[in-house]
Amino acid sequence: MTTIQTDERALALAKFLGIEADEVTLYGGNHYDLTIFEADGGEYAVGTDSECDEAWNESLESYIDDCIMPEIKDEYIKQYFDTEKWKRDARFDGRGHSLSMYDGNEMELGNDLFAYRIN
Repeated sequence: MTTIQTDERALALAKFLGIEADEVTLYGGNHYDLTIFEADGGEYAVGTDSECDEAWNESLESYIDDCIMPEIKDEYIKQYFDTEKWKRDARFDGRGHSLSMYDGNEMELGNDLFAYRIN
């Protein structure tokens, strides 16, 4: 883990959490292509609004592929599953519901940045 004191995302997360910038470290890896930081005892995925929208879509696609489709045993029936309608309904709960495994919340950090606690 590396301390990131000048990264805009790390600075915004530190400000939101009310901690010093040197208390935010780059965790490594990513969460649906969002950068992961460790801070204040948790891990946070941070991205811009458009990055978060892409991550949200990828998260919903993964859920469909990993959880829904394997349960539909009949290939004939799978062709009737409307992925876009399902994703539209799933989006009703907001991005945090899909991207924050910790509490389902989205944190608006300002400057077009958003964060999701993932542990």
